Amino acid sequence: MKVLEISTGTAAACAGLLLAELGFCVDRLASQSRHPHTDDSDSRAHELFFNRAKQTVSQDEIEFENYDAIVEDCGEETLRGIGLSYAAMHQSNPTLAVVSLSYFGLSGPYSDWLATDLNAQAAGGVLHVAGYDEETPRKLPGDTAAMIAGVHGATAVISTVFGIQQGIETGVHVDISAQDTLMQHWTRHVADYAYSGTPLRRQPREPRGIHFRHTAKAKDGWIFMLALRQPWQDVAAFLGLSEFITPELMQPDAEQPWDEMADAFTDAVSRQSRYDWFEQAAELDWTFAPVEDPWAVANGPQTQARGSMHDVQLNDRTIKIPGLPFRFDSTNGQTDEQEPPNE
Repeated sequence: MKVLEISTGTAAACAGLLLAELGFCVDRLASQSRHPHTDDSDSRAHELFFNRAKQTVSQDEIEFENYDAIVEDCGEETLRGIGLSYAAMHQSNPTLAVVSLSYFGLSGPYSDWLATDLNAQAAGGVLHVAGYDEETPRKLPGDTAAMIAGVHGATAVISTVFGIQQGIETGVHVDISAQDTLMQHWTRHVADYAYSGTPLRRQPREPRGIHFRHTAKAKDGWIFMLALRQPWQDVAAFLGLSEFITPELMQPDAEQPWDEMADAFTDAVSRQSRYDWFEQAAELDWTFAPVEDPWAVANGPQTQARGSMHDVQLNDRTIKIPGLPFRFDSTNGQTDEQEPPNE
């Protein structure tokens, strides 16, 4: 499969990267506008991450009949500005699959809105859990909505090209909205509210109590602790804080004496390693997950064994950039176990 990526933002760049990492041939039309980062080092990092494993081409080199699909996030007006259109693409290649990615879609009530990732995150429903309770919502880092749209875009490219090649479809144009794709990731919260009226609240800035202390320092590093819907007394007993559980405090509605427990809680968690806590909590079906920093993940034995980290130069530093831990063999659709190329 051969794909042309026409991108001025993150969504199509992400879709193109995923397709390239899967082993498909991806050509990237040189961007007509600079990615909206103000810092040069950020722009360089964006370029290194999203544009690897792709071939950059000029508009003069493009012959649409040579491509199976196009993924773009420019929109009709920008395409027209460089002398392209959806109709012209399909006229040149009637079997072409065109996948368009935008924040609010090419049609519908919000299609004419100018938007940033923050707008898509808000309209997509994620900001109701971002930030602290009783404060303004906070944007998720990076271009979260655009990248999720990119994942859907890559999936759409593969599925539509397959359908065309099997004779199920003719040339198609798929319109994907970042708002819609982001909203799908919150169906559990929507269902909770629809069926039980339970809204999900953001945590307070100064959390009090065992159930709000999700991250704590173990003997050898940080651990994420989550024991959903468990009485605080059970969690306290598990952590070795039985001294604070008096007969009066064993009542179901008893309020935990957090001010008295806080220091003992910190000390108790620090007595064991992350993986000791992980193993013991797993027997109770609780989540006590060891927290690894990005450098530990990049250099861990599992990641190294997959061979999915690539060394690239950023200014005067060598940094690691993640890729997919597998490839598709485009001839038979099977997983390619060969070592990935050193981009």
